[in-house]
Amino acid sequence: MKKQFPIILVLFSILIFVGLILKHEDHLQNSQSIYIELAPVDPRSMLQGDYMALNYELYLAGLREGNPWDENRARNKKQEVSERQIQNQSKILSYVQLDAQRRVIQTSFDQNQLKTNPENTVRLVLKNPSNQLQNLYPAANSFLFAEGLESCYRNAKYAELRVKPDGQVLLAGLVDEDLNSLNCESQTNWIKGS
Repeated sequence: MKKQFPIILVLFSILIFVGLILKHEDHLQNSQSIYIELAPVDPRSMLQGDYMALNYELYLAGLREGNPWDENRARNKKQEVSERQIQNQSKILSYVQLDAQRRVIQTSFDQNQLKTNPENTVRLVLKNPSNQLQNLYPAANSFLFAEGLESCYRNAKYAELRVKPDGQVLLAGLVDEDLNSLNCESQTNWIKGS
């Protein structure tokens, strides 16, 4: 039995890994796409290589877009209430309003705040790493890519997210302002075989 234990452990690990891959592939195949506007940054890390820090524009309801630290007292009070709602929760269920191209135009923690048709509203689970509204994000807050593709990914204007009905989300890719795929990987020489 002692000799078979490592083999059983390896097989069990492979089964778990394959199960995770199949789960994520099913998510990508059986979910709907939505698009969130980005304000990307292109840093470079010694350990990670090229990557893009993703800053999602969620258009939170009740707060001034682009500046959550507005000096207006009423807006600050709304922000304090919203920050109390998200306090000490690692994941937050939110509702997003979509336009005709399925781009996010407003986000709220209360579905009743969105004045829209139910067909234009989608549940979206947001990650909450620091209990601050400006740090909420869906799926991932960075995007790794092959070295040398920085100039191509600089054209990314939206993140394509695949969302299930319960709000679970995966980052499917980055797209341009017309919601077309960037196809940056096709520009690398090592993929082409040269």
